[in-house]
Amino acid sequence: MVQPGPLSDLRLKDYREPVIAFSCRRCDRHGAIERKLLVKAFGGDVSLAVLRRRMAMGCERMQTPEGDKCGAHFPCLGDTDGPDGSQS
Repeated sequence: MVQPGPLSDLRLKDYREPVIAFSCRRCDRHGAIERKLLVKAFGGDVSLAVLRRRMAMGCERMQTPEGDKCGAHFPCLGDTDGPDGSQS
């Protein structure tokens, strides 16, 4: 398991589980996607911060005057929830 830390420091190639869960605590978005499909689509060097933004596309809370208020995160990474690795 990948150690929690800032999402910008973690790369998809560092996470080796076959499925990556994605969820938002503020809306009802949730799901899971196969890691190999993500690697095929984005490459192994994509940061999980970029992947989080891609998976949350369309969220009106992603870009607010106060910054990123989206609650999207990867539950499989523990407390590494926010865009900078802090809890949202």
